[in-house]
Amino acid sequence: MSNTDIKRSWSGEVTQTLEQSSKRNIKKGSNEDISHRKKLKPNTENKASPKPQRKPLELETDLTVLQRRQKQIDYGKNTVGYHNYIQQVPVDQRTKDHPKTPEKYTKYSRRSWDTLIKMWRKKLHEYDPKGKNEDDDDEDSDKQEKHSD
Repeated sequence: MSNTDIKRSWSGEVTQTLEQSSKRNIKKGSNEDISHRKKLKPNTENKASPKPQRKPLELETDLTVLQRRQKQIDYGKNTVGYHNYIQQVPVDQRTKDHPKTPEKYTKYSRRSWDTLIKMWRKKLHEYDPKGKNEDDDDEDSDKQEKHSD
């Protein structure tokens, strides 16, 4: 018997075994493999396991944290982009896509708060004037100082 005959017979046996086991599952109604799964009908609530309740909203009480957060908010509100934003978009026309000042009284980890501020500031930059950045102003003033020395 050559190597190819062995491979053919082995692959043939595997194929036959798979076919036989699949036929057995079909005859049995395939319940043995999926019986542990719970089928839910679409658009119906699962009354057996209620939705987990949300944590109650915690408020930040640390004065140093609140002061630091207010300083970051003030820094963002003291930008040209923020002033352009409040002039261009009235309060009643704002959507979830517009920049929203983070709520400083809500309890957040430091990292989460910094991420919220960062995203808010990036969205405010969409309202910066076109063509001239605040960085350009700093560079121009630096050049003038160097020439006057």
